[in-house]
Amino acid sequence: MTHPVDPHLVQLRARVDQHFGAAVDRSPEAFTCRLGCDRCCHQRFSVFEVEAAPLRDALTTLEAHDPALRQRIRAQAVDEALPHCALLIDGRCAVYEQRPLICRSHGLPIAVADEQDPEALRLDHCPLNFSEPGADIPRQSILVLDAINRPLAVLAELRAPRAPRVEISDLAK
Repeated sequence: MTHPVDPHLVQLRARVDQHFGAAVDRSPEAFTCRLGCDRCCHQRFSVFEVEAAPLRDALTTLEAHDPALRQRIRAQAVDEALPHCALLIDGRCAVYEQRPLICRSHGLPIAVADEQDPEALRLDHCPLNFSEPGADIPRQSILVLDAINRPLAVLAELRAPRAPRVEISDLAK
């Protein structure tokens, strides 16, 4: 049985997706993000329970509609030597529509708090994007990561107070 996704999470996802779309529209030549580009997925992730619930539902649906694919995900989830997300199958996310916010923000130029000076922001982006010499990153394309992480943390706390983060590989088992 699937459960409705938190409407605030849906809204936050939509805003990040819109931001991403607008950034690509502004600088289409600067983005290499496309189907099969999975470099950002080559790490292990954890999520708050508010994002784990829709992933569980997506995996349950997958079990009913494509048990072979669901079994491949399980096999990857238990393979601790695997260097990428357990949900990455053949270069694409098996539950793309329910992917977490961290995945939705990958590829965007992001501003994160500088570890040395928390009042300052440090710009980061995928080395494959904006890689041409002299490529300028439009200011309005930069996603301030705290603008996503703070409301997500509030949603997480409201949904499951003090709950630990959930490893995606654990969800995928």
